[in-house]
Amino acid sequence: VMARGPPGTGKTTAVQKLFDKLRGVSDVDVVRVNCQVDSTRYAVFSRLFEGLFEYEPPASGISFKKLFGQITDRLVEEDEVLVVALDDVNYLFYEGEASDTLYSLLRAHEAHSGAKIGVVVVSSDLGLDVIEELDTRVQSVFSPEDVYFSAYGEREIVDILSERVERGFRDGVVSPQVLDRVAAYTADSGGDLRVGIDLLRRAGLSAEMRGSTDVAVEDVESAYEKAKYVHLSRHLRGLSESEAALVRVLADHDGEQAG
Repeated sequence: VMARGPPGTGKTTAVQKLFDKLRGVSDVDVVRVNCQVDSTRYAVFSRLFEGLFEYEPPASGISFKKLFGQITDRLVEEDEVLVVALDDVNYLFYEGEASDTLYSLLRAHEAHSGAKIGVVVVSSDLGLDVIEELDTRVQSVFSPEDVYFSAYGEREIVDILSERVERGFRDGVVSPQVLDRVAAYTADSGGDLRVGIDLLRRAGLSAEMRGSTDVAVEDVESAYEKAKYVHLSRHLRGLSESEAALVRVLADHDGEQAG
């Protein structure tokens, strides 16, 4: 399966719901890998090893071939199917590791007869053509069901955030008017629910700091100035030290040319 769509449209949540159901099936193992963190083939298979054996492989001294062999041996011995979710798979493409990783997963049954691995890839990069960017050797074996997660409309956003309000606030603290304003800002941000959830949190903290027993529209207005950058913050946290240093230089010099 290939799950695509803008950020904050429920792709990861849908995979987690699916995996929760699959965990109840006796001959199925499921492992979700966050490729923003594990962005190499070796790192991905280390997470698969950990998911199957419930302990991490040695940090060094074990080759990929041996790591791969131990995973496939386990699947054959236990007669189990492994379902792998590569979340934020776009990061594997950025590192040039996507084709090798998918090839190893999808061809596992050839390397070890009886090894069964299914793959779900999740991408939020709408500019990335996953199939086109893969090597032809992978394209020949990767024919996924394409599931597109479209951005939420404003009424859908209200419905989903209403449940968050029920769970996170006392009755009557967030009025329908305030919730509508949060939903409108969320829709303006491309329908990304993470913006709305972060905005609710920040607005609640703002009201609390004022000593108020309810959240006002003004709390939402002031909180939005920070909540709208939730994605920027997330991406900045994912940068290496050298990448972050480069971003600082660019920001400090306001677009000047380096020559």
